Amino acid sequence: MISFVGAWLTMVPLWLDGLRRTSAAQGTPQLAALCVILIMLVRALTAFGLTAYRQGAREAVRVLGLLRSTPWRHELRCVAGALTVPLGLTAVGLAVSTFAGWYVPAHLPGPGTVAPLVLSALVSVPLYFGEELGWQGYMLPRLVQRGRVRGLLLGGAIWGAWHVPMTALGGSYRGHTVVLGIPAAVVTAMLLGTVMAVVRLATGSVWAAVAAHVSLNEFALPLPRHVSGALVDPLLSGPLSIATWPASALALVGVWLADRRRGRPGEAADGVVAGTSRRTSP
Repeated sequence: MISFVGAWLTMVPLWLDGLRRTSAAQGTPQLAALCVILIMLVRALTAFGLTAYRQGAREAVRVLGLLRSTPWRHELRCVAGALTVPLGLTAVGLAVSTFAGWYVPAHLPGPGTVAPLVLSALVSVPLYFGEELGWQGYMLPRLVQRGRVRGLLLGGAIWGAWHVPMTALGGSYRGHTVVLGIPAAVVTAMLLGTVMAVVRLATGSVWAAVAAHVSLNEFALPLPRHVSGALVDPLLSGPLSIATWPASALALVGVWLADRRRGRPGEAADGVVAGTSRRTSP
């Protein structure tokens, strides 16, 4: 509740300013960038504040997954893998968009394109960490106790609904109506949010989930625009597009099948649930 109210409050300046991105060619104004920073910090402050209130600040650091819970080599491999997953899904989606005639690739990204993206990603890591601290550190462990797949889907739906204040201003699907943009954003969040949640469950740490989020927003989102020879419609091309949905859905099915193969389709990763069982039991 705190996070949803905070999300709407941080968007008030944009509503008062009359911002409405009605074209895919529009950029992000400075005021909008500031509001996005604030909305991401709301999640971190909420998660840490509630946990610290119940268990103390020192215990909150452990419970929320801030400490390394696996060997360094394993965690680094998970972070590296997390960085490639959004890019891989986007590449498959772009292939579909190109085949359908929705996307026109022009050239490969060069150092002049990649270097600014890398710099932006490094600077933005604390912001993505703040958001994932709330979703993957605080919310996910509670949801998966009611069933892993159910918790992943519900978490994705909540994540998508949380983006409604931004989506209503044309944030995710610029140039499209709210009636189309909001449902599309929720579906995309359920699919891509599941990928980041699975990374969190596999590692027991939020850091790999942060890497996946950074890869999605700082690389997978802008790269299609940089290498295209035409204006890119985010609904038809890119990681948030309907062309990427099938690949993301297949990843979700793969998670479900992997759970069934292990013989525990309704359980969550033991390491993550262990961190919350003490405070959520009757």
